[in-house]
Amino acid sequence: MSLHAARASRDALTLADPRHIAGYHELTRVQMQAIPALLGGRELLACAPTGSGKTAAFVIPMLQHLTITGSSRKRSGSGPRAVLVAPTQELARQTHREVLKLAQGGKLKAALLTRKMVTGAQAEERGGSYSGGGAASLTRYDIMVSTPLRLVGLINKGLLPMEHVTMLVLDEADKLLDLGFLEQVDTLLGACTHKSVTRALFSATMMPTIEQLADTVLRQPVRVVVGEKNAAAETVEQSLLFVGREDGKILALRQMIKQGIKPPVLVFVQSKERAVQLFHQLVLDGIRVDVIHADRSQAQRDHIVDQFRLGKVWVLIATELMARGMDFKGVQLVINFDFPQTTVSYIHRIGRTGRAGMMGRAVTFFT
Repeated sequence: MSLHAARASRDALTLADPRHIAGYHELTRVQMQAIPALLGGRELLACAPTGSGKTAAFVIPMLQHLTITGSSRKRSGSGPRAVLVAPTQELARQTHREVLKLAQGGKLKAALLTRKMVTGAQAEERGGSYSGGGAASLTRYDIMVSTPLRLVGLINKGLLPMEHVTMLVLDEADKLLDLGFLEQVDTLLGACTHKSVTRALFSATMMPTIEQLADTVLRQPVRVVVGEKNAAAETVEQSLLFVGREDGKILALRQMIKQGIKPPVLVFVQSKERAVQLFHQLVLDGIRVDVIHADRSQAQRDHIVDQFRLGKVWVLIATELMARGMDFKGVQLVINFDFPQTTVSYIHRIGRTGRAGMMGRAVTFFT
Protein backbone atom coordinates (compact mmCIF):
# COMPACT_ATOMS: atom_id res chain seq x y z
CA MET A 1 0.00 0.00 0.00
CA SER A 2 1.27 3.49 -0.85
CA LEU A 3 2.17 6.11 1.74
CA HIS A 4 -0.76 8.23 0.50
CA ALA A 5 -3.22 5.37 1.07
CA ALA A 6 -1.82 4.72 4.54
CA ARG A 7 -2.26 8.38 5.46
CA ALA A 8 -5.83 8.34 4.11
CA SER A 9 -6.61 5.34 6.32
CA ARG A 10 -5.08 6.97 9.39
CA ASP A 11 -6.85 10.28 8.74
CA ALA A 12 -10.23 8.53 8.40
CA LEU A 13 -9.65 6.88 11.75
CA THR A 14 -8.64 10.00 13.66
CA LEU A 15 -10.76 12.68 12.02
CA ALA A 16 -13.69 12.15 14.39
CA ASP A 17 -12.90 11.84 18.07
CA PRO A 18 -15.69 9.32 18.89
CA ARG A 19 -14.13 6.77 16.56
CA HIS A 20 -10.80 7.11 18.30
CA ILE A 21 -12.50 6.76 21.69
CA ALA A 22 -14.30 3.62 20.47
CA GLY A 23 -10.99 1.79 20.78
CA TYR A 24 -9.65 1.80 17.22
CA HIS A 25 -6.15 3.15 17.79
CA GLU A 26 -4.36 1.02 15.21
CA LEU A 27 -5.53 -0.20 11.83
CA THR A 28 -5.48 -3.89 10.91
CA ARG A 29 -4.22 -5.06 7.53
CA VAL A 30 -7.67 -5.32 5.96
CA GLN A 31 -8.59 -1.86 7.27
CA MET A 32 -5.40 -0.33 5.83
CA GLN A 33 -6.35 -1.65 2.40
CA ALA A 34 -10.14 -1.29 2.42
CA ILE A 35 -10.59 2.18 3.96
CA PRO A 36 -8.70 4.24 1.34
CA ALA A 37 -10.28 2.23 -1.49
CA LEU A 38 -13.82 2.89 -0.24
CA LEU A 39 -13.07 6.53 0.55
CA GLY A 40 -11.86 6.86 -3.03
CA GLY A 41 -15.18 5.57 -4.33
CA ARG A 42 -13.80 2.23 -5.55
CA GLU A 43 -15.90 -0.91 -5.33
CA LEU A 44 -14.35 -3.64 -3.25
CA LEU A 45 -14.10 -7.41 -2.88
CA ALA A 46 -12.34 -8.22 0.40
CA CYS A 47 -11.35 -11.59 1.82
CA ALA A 48 -9.69 -11.54 5.25
CA PRO A 49 -9.47 -14.02 8.14
CA THR A 50 -12.04 -14.16 10.90
CA GLY A 51 -11.42 -11.63 13.65
CA SER A 52 -9.31 -9.36 11.44
CA GLY A 53 -11.48 -6.24 11.78
CA LYS A 54 -13.60 -6.43 8.62
CA THR A 55 -16.61 -4.68 10.20
CA ALA A 56 -14.64 -1.53 11.03
CA ALA A 57 -13.04 -1.72 7.59
CA PHE A 58 -16.38 -0.82 5.99
CA VAL A 59 -18.08 1.10 8.83
CA ILE A 60 -15.30 3.70 9.25
CA PRO A 61 -15.21 4.84 5.59
CA MET A 62 -19.01 4.65 5.40
CA LEU A 63 -19.41 7.05 8.34
CA GLN A 64 -16.74 9.33 6.90
CA HIS A 65 -18.43 9.35 3.50
CA LEU A 66 -21.89 10.09 4.93
CA THR A 67 -20.54 12.84 7.18
CA ILE A 68 -18.81 14.58 4.28
CA THR A 69 -21.77 14.32 1.92
CA GLY A 70 -24.30 15.85 4.33
CA SER A 71 -26.03 15.30 7.68
CA SER A 72 -29.39 13.56 8.13
CA ARG A 73 -31.09 16.85 9.07
CA LYS A 74 -30.66 18.20 5.54
CA ARG A 75 -32.51 15.34 3.94
CA SER A 76 -34.72 13.81 6.62
CA GLY A 77 -37.37 11.48 5.27
CA SER A 78 -35.76 10.58 1.95
CA GLY A 79 -34.55 7.11 2.92
CA PRO A 80 -31.21 5.56 3.87
CA ARG A 81 -27.91 6.60 2.30
CA ALA A 82 -26.03 3.47 3.37
CA VAL A 83 -27.22 -0.12 3.72
CA LEU A 84 -25.36 -2.93 5.48
CA VAL A 85 -26.62 -6.46 4.80
CA ALA A 86 -25.86 -9.59 6.85
CA PRO A 87 -27.13 -13.18 6.44
CA THR A 88 -28.45 -13.55 10.01
CA GLN A 89 -30.25 -11.28 12.45
CA GLU A 90 -27.58 -11.98 15.08
CA LEU A 91 -24.82 -10.71 12.81
CA ALA A 92 -26.94 -7.72 11.73
CA ARG A 93 -27.50 -6.82 15.37
CA GLN A 94 -23.77 -7.06 16.09
CA THR A 95 -22.96 -4.85 13.08
CA HIS A 96 -25.54 -2.30 14.23
CA ARG A 97 -23.87 -2.14 17.67
CA GLU A 98 -20.53 -1.46 15.98
CA VAL A 99 -22.05 1.31 13.86
CA LEU A 100 -23.56 2.98 16.94
CA LYS A 101 -20.24 2.75 18.79
CA LEU A 102 -18.26 4.32 15.96
CA ALA A 103 -20.91 6.95 15.17
CA GLN A 104 -21.28 8.05 18.79
CA GLY A 105 -21.37 11.84 19.13
CA GLY A 106 -22.19 12.44 15.47
CA LYS A 107 -25.43 13.40 13.73
CA LEU A 108 -25.88 10.25 11.66
CA LYS A 109 -28.83 8.01 12.48
CA ALA A 110 -28.58 4.23 12.19
CA ALA A 111 -31.30 1.59 12.55
CA LEU A 112 -31.44 -2.18 12.80
CA LEU A 113 -34.41 -3.27 10.72
CA THR A 114 -36.54 -5.38 13.06
CA ARG A 115 -39.73 -7.35 12.57
CA LYS A 116 -41.58 -4.74 14.61
CA MET A 117 -40.45 -1.96 12.26
CA VAL A 118 -41.50 -3.96 9.20
CA THR A 119 -44.92 -4.71 10.74
CA GLY A 120 -45.41 -1.02 11.51
CA ALA A 121 -44.60 0.02 7.95
CA GLN A 122 -46.97 -2.57 6.52
CA ALA A 123 -49.75 -1.53 8.92
CA GLU A 124 -49.37 2.10 7.85
CA GLU A 125 -49.61 1.05 4.19
CA ARG A 126 -52.98 -0.58 4.93
CA GLY A 127 -54.23 2.63 6.53
CA GLY A 128 -53.84 1.49 10.14
CA SER A 129 -51.48 2.47 12.92
CA TYR A 130 -48.89 0.57 14.89
CA SER A 131 -46.82 1.44 17.94
CA GLY A 132 -43.67 0.26 16.18
CA GLY A 133 -43.82 3.20 13.78
CA GLY A 134 -44.66 3.30 10.11
CA ALA A 135 -42.88 3.72 6.81
CA ALA A 136 -42.20 7.39 7.58
CA SER A 137 -40.08 6.40 10.58
CA LEU A 138 -37.94 4.12 8.39
CA THR A 139 -37.01 6.88 5.95
CA ARG A 140 -35.44 9.16 8.55
CA TYR A 141 -32.37 6.95 9.05
CA ASP A 142 -29.07 7.48 7.23
CA ILE A 143 -27.89 3.90 7.77
CA MET A 144 -29.99 0.74 7.63
CA VAL A 145 -28.65 -2.61 8.88
CA SER A 146 -30.69 -5.68 7.99
CA THR A 147 -30.97 -9.22 6.71
CA PRO A 148 -31.88 -9.33 2.99
CA LEU A 149 -35.41 -10.76 3.33
CA ARG A 150 -36.72 -7.90 5.49
CA LEU A 151 -35.24 -5.28 3.20
CA VAL A 152 -36.62 -6.88 0.05
CA GLY A 153 -40.10 -7.18 1.59
CA LEU A 154 -40.22 -3.42 2.14
CA ILE A 155 -38.63 -2.62 -1.22
CA ASN A 156 -41.15 -4.71 -3.14
CA LYS A 157 -44.01 -2.87 -1.42
CA GLY A 158 -42.44 0.52 -2.12
CA LEU A 159 -42.10 1.28 1.60
CA LEU A 160 -38.35 1.88 1.70
CA PRO A 161 -36.84 4.14 -0.98
CA MET A 162 -33.34 3.06 -1.97
CA GLU A 163 -32.51 5.62 -4.65
CA HIS A 164 -30.38 7.68 -2.23
CA VAL A 165 -28.16 4.77 -1.17
CA THR A 166 -24.55 5.66 -2.00
CA MET A 167 -22.89 2.78 -0.13
CA LEU A 168 -24.05 -0.84 -0.05
CA VAL A 169 -22.09 -3.46 1.90
CA LEU A 170 -22.66 -7.22 1.88
CA ASP A 171 -21.06 -8.81 4.95
CA GLU A 172 -20.38 -12.55 4.77
CA ALA A 173 -20.80 -12.03 1.04
CA ASP A 174 -20.13 -15.62 0.00
CA LYS A 175 -23.16 -16.68 2.04
CA LEU A 176 -25.32 -13.86 0.64
CA LEU A 177 -24.36 -14.77 -2.94
CA ASP A 178 -25.31 -18.40 -2.31
CA LEU A 179 -28.52 -19.77 -3.84
CA GLY A 180 -30.58 -19.24 -0.69
CA PHE A 181 -30.10 -15.45 -0.76
CA LEU A 182 -29.16 -14.70 -4.36
CA GLU A 183 -32.61 -13.66 -5.59
CA GLN A 184 -33.08 -11.30 -2.64
CA VAL A 185 -29.64 -9.77 -3.09
CA ASP A 186 -30.33 -9.30 -6.81
CA THR A 187 -33.50 -7.34 -5.95
CA LEU A 188 -31.56 -5.25 -3.45
CA LEU A 189 -28.81 -4.45 -5.95
CA GLY A 190 -31.38 -3.44 -8.55
CA ALA A 191 -33.12 -1.09 -6.09
CA CYS A 192 -29.94 0.93 -5.36
CA THR A 193 -30.07 3.12 -8.44
CA HIS A 194 -27.96 6.10 -7.31
CA LYS A 195 -25.40 6.94 -9.99
CA SER A 196 -22.59 7.16 -7.40
CA VAL A 197 -23.41 4.03 -5.38
CA THR A 198 -20.35 2.17 -4.10
CA ARG A 199 -20.75 -1.54 -3.40
CA ALA A 200 -18.46 -3.68 -1.25
CA LEU A 201 -18.35 -7.41 -0.49
CA PHE A 202 -16.58 -8.72 2.64
CA SER A 203 -16.06 -12.28 3.87
CA ALA A 204 -13.58 -14.59 5.56
CA THR A 205 -14.02 -17.17 2.79
CA MET A 206 -14.47 -16.70 -0.94
CA MET A 207 -14.74 -19.71 -3.23
CA PRO A 208 -13.88 -19.30 -6.97
CA THR A 209 -17.52 -19.58 -8.10
CA ILE A 210 -18.54 -16.81 -5.70
CA GLU A 211 -15.66 -14.62 -6.93
CA GLN A 212 -16.85 -15.06 -10.50
CA LEU A 213 -20.37 -14.11 -9.46
CA ALA A 214 -19.05 -11.07 -7.58
CA ASP A 215 -17.40 -9.86 -10.79
CA THR A 216 -20.86 -9.60 -12.36
CA VAL A 217 -22.07 -7.47 -9.42
CA LEU A 218 -19.17 -5.04 -8.93
CA ARG A 219 -17.61 -2.47 -11.27
CA GLN A 220 -13.85 -3.08 -11.65
CA PRO A 221 -13.48 -3.89 -7.94
CA VAL A 222 -10.35 -3.52 -5.89
CA ARG A 223 -9.49 -7.00 -4.60
CA VAL A 224 -8.14 -7.21 -1.07
CA VAL A 225 -6.86 -10.55 0.21
CA VAL A 226 -5.28 -10.65 3.66
CA GLY A 227 -3.29 -13.76 4.52
CA GLU A 228 -3.90 -17.03 2.70
CA LYS A 229 -7.30 -17.13 1.02
CA ASN A 230 -9.86 -19.51 2.56
CA ALA A 231 -7.56 -20.44 5.44
CA ALA A 232 -8.07 -20.39 9.20
CA ALA A 233 -6.67 -17.52 11.24
CA GLU A 234 -3.05 -17.98 12.32
CA THR A 235 -3.99 -17.05 15.90
CA VAL A 236 -5.97 -20.28 16.38
CA GLU A 237 -4.18 -23.38 17.66
CA GLN A 238 -5.91 -26.31 15.95
CA SER A 239 -6.03 -29.94 16.98
CA LEU A 240 -7.90 -33.15 16.18
CA LEU A 241 -9.02 -35.51 18.93
CA PHE A 242 -9.84 -39.12 18.13
CA VAL A 243 -12.77 -40.23 20.28
CA GLY A 244 -13.37 -43.78 19.00
CA ARG A 245 -17.10 -44.22 18.56
CA GLU A 246 -19.93 -41.68 18.57
CA ASP A 247 -20.57 -42.03 22.32
CA GLY A 248 -16.91 -41.20 22.89
CA LYS A 249 -17.62 -37.55 22.08
CA ILE A 250 -19.52 -36.80 25.30
CA LEU A 251 -16.90 -38.71 27.28
CA ALA A 252 -14.11 -36.65 25.69
CA LEU A 253 -15.99 -33.40 26.36
CA ARG A 254 -16.61 -34.30 30.00
CA GLN A 255 -12.93 -35.21 30.35
CA MET A 256 -11.90 -31.80 28.95
CA ILE A 257 -14.25 -30.05 31.40
CA LYS A 258 -12.93 -32.14 34.30
CA GLN A 259 -9.35 -31.24 33.41
CA GLY A 260 -10.36 -27.58 33.35
CA ILE A 261 -11.49 -25.29 30.55
CA LYS A 262 -11.54 -21.52 30.71
CA PRO A 263 -14.91 -20.08 29.68
CA PRO A 264 -16.43 -18.80 27.49
CA VAL A 265 -16.49 -21.92 25.29
CA LEU A 266 -18.40 -22.51 22.05
CA VAL A 267 -19.44 -26.06 21.11
CA PHE A 268 -20.63 -26.67 17.54
CA VAL A 269 -22.93 -29.53 16.55
CA GLN A 270 -24.47 -30.51 13.23
CA SER A 271 -28.20 -30.17 13.97
CA LYS A 272 -30.68 -28.66 16.43
CA GLU A 273 -31.62 -32.17 17.62
CA ARG A 274 -27.98 -32.85 18.48
CA ALA A 275 -27.75 -29.45 20.18
CA VAL A 276 -30.74 -30.11 22.44
CA GLN A 277 -29.52 -33.62 23.28
CA LEU A 278 -26.06 -32.37 24.29
CA PHE A 279 -27.58 -29.50 26.26
CA HIS A 280 -29.62 -31.89 28.43
CA GLN A 281 -26.54 -34.05 29.04
CA LEU A 282 -24.40 -31.12 30.19
CA VAL A 283 -27.14 -29.53 32.30
CA LEU A 284 -27.22 -32.71 34.38
CA ASP A 285 -23.47 -32.23 34.98
CA GLY A 286 -24.19 -28.87 36.64
CA ILE A 287 -22.49 -26.77 33.96
CA ARG A 288 -23.67 -23.25 33.13
CA VAL A 289 -24.69 -24.16 29.60
CA ASP A 290 -27.24 -22.97 27.07
CA VAL A 291 -28.15 -23.83 23.50
CA ILE A 292 -28.95 -21.72 20.44
CA HIS A 293 -30.48 -22.91 17.17
CA ALA A 294 -32.94 -21.80 14.48
CA ASP A 295 -36.06 -23.08 16.30
CA ARG A 296 -35.58 -20.67 19.21
CA SER A 297 -37.35 -17.33 18.92
CA GLN A 298 -35.39 -14.20 18.09
CA ALA A 299 -35.97 -12.89 21.62
CA GLN A 300 -34.63 -16.13 23.11
CA ARG A 301 -31.60 -16.09 20.83
CA ASP A 302 -30.82 -12.45 21.66
CA HIS A 303 -31.10 -13.18 25.40
CA ILE A 304 -28.81 -16.22 25.18
CA VAL A 305 -26.18 -14.29 23.21
CA ASP A 306 -26.32 -11.47 25.78
CA GLN A 307 -25.93 -13.94 28.66
CA PHE A 308 -22.95 -15.53 26.92
CA ARG A 309 -21.34 -12.13 26.37
CA LEU A 310 -21.86 -11.26 30.05
CA GLY A 311 -20.24 -14.50 31.20
CA LYS A 312 -23.40 -15.90 32.79
CA VAL A 313 -23.35 -18.77 30.30
CA TRP A 314 -20.00 -20.56 30.29
CA VAL A 315 -20.61 -23.08 27.52
CA LEU A 316 -22.78 -22.25 24.51
CA ILE A 317 -23.90 -25.09 22.24
CA ALA A 318 -24.66 -23.88 18.72
CA THR A 319 -25.46 -25.01 15.21
CA GLU A 320 -24.09 -23.32 12.08
CA LEU A 321 -26.29 -20.34 12.99
CA MET A 322 -23.52 -18.87 15.15
CA ALA A 323 -20.60 -19.78 12.90
CA ARG A 324 -20.93 -16.74 10.63
CA GLY A 325 -19.31 -13.51 11.71
CA MET A 326 -20.37 -13.40 15.37
CA ASP A 327 -17.80 -11.72 17.58
CA PHE A 328 -17.61 -12.88 21.20
CA LYS A 329 -14.87 -11.20 23.16
CA GLY A 330 -12.49 -13.57 24.85
CA VAL A 331 -13.71 -16.96 23.59
CA GLN A 332 -10.87 -19.23 24.68
CA LEU A 333 -11.95 -22.46 23.06
CA VAL A 334 -14.09 -23.74 20.19
CA ILE A 335 -15.02 -27.42 20.17
CA ASN A 336 -16.30 -29.08 17.00
CA PHE A 337 -18.37 -31.78 18.72
CA ASP A 338 -19.60 -32.84 15.27
CA PHE A 339 -17.15 -32.74 12.39
CA PRO A 340 -17.80 -29.80 10.00
CA GLN A 341 -19.16 -30.81 6.60
CA THR A 342 -17.11 -28.33 4.56
CA THR A 343 -13.83 -26.42 4.72
CA VAL A 344 -15.76 -23.13 4.75
CA SER A 345 -17.84 -24.31 7.72
CA TYR A 346 -14.67 -25.28 9.60
CA ILE A 347 -12.99 -21.92 8.98
CA HIS A 348 -16.00 -19.94 10.19
CA ARG A 349 -16.58 -22.15 13.23
CA ILE A 350 -13.07 -21.96 14.62
CA GLY A 351 -12.93 -18.28 13.71
CA ARG A 352 -15.06 -17.49 16.77
CA THR A 353 -11.83 -17.70 18.78
CA GLY A 354 -8.40 -16.17 18.17
CA ARG A 355 -9.96 -12.80 17.29
CA ALA A 356 -8.46 -9.29 17.27
CA GLY A 357 -4.93 -10.66 17.60
CA MET A 358 -5.66 -12.80 20.67
CA MET A 359 -4.73 -16.48 20.75
CA GLY A 360 -7.40 -19.15 20.77
CA ARG A 361 -7.76 -22.92 20.59
CA ALA A 362 -9.96 -25.17 18.47
CA VAL A 363 -10.48 -28.89 19.06
CA THR A 364 -12.29 -31.09 16.54
CA PHE A 365 -13.60 -34.50 17.59
CA PHE A 366 -13.51 -37.33 15.05
CA THR A 367 -14.44 -41.00 15.09
